[in-house]
Amino acid sequence: MKSLWLLAALLPGVAPAAAIPFETFIRLSRGMSEAEAVSLAGPPDYVSDGISTRHRHGPYTVFVTRKKMSWMADAFTPYTTTLTIANGVVEEIEREKHF
Repeated sequence: MKSLWLLAALLPGVAPAAAIPFETFIRLSRGMSEAEAVSLAGPPDYVSDGISTRHRHGPYTVFVTRKKMSWMADAFTPYTTTLTIANGVVEEIEREKHF
């Protein structure tokens, strides 16, 4: 048993992220910053590399970087939550139930 505690103390960054409970999920909203979402939900299980796109609006060029952040389901919270982040702002929130 002592060896498990020692291993946990030596590898703090290896622990998986927790699923997002409903009480936290309802506090997430479109338009909030990425930092605010991570401070509410904790570190995600998965973060995509993101895609940068360029759009022309008249004489202007707009660059948009999108990425996805996911918190996987676990035994206590059977929902996977995925946020789409565009230029550091939450653009879309998805929640999928796993059986």
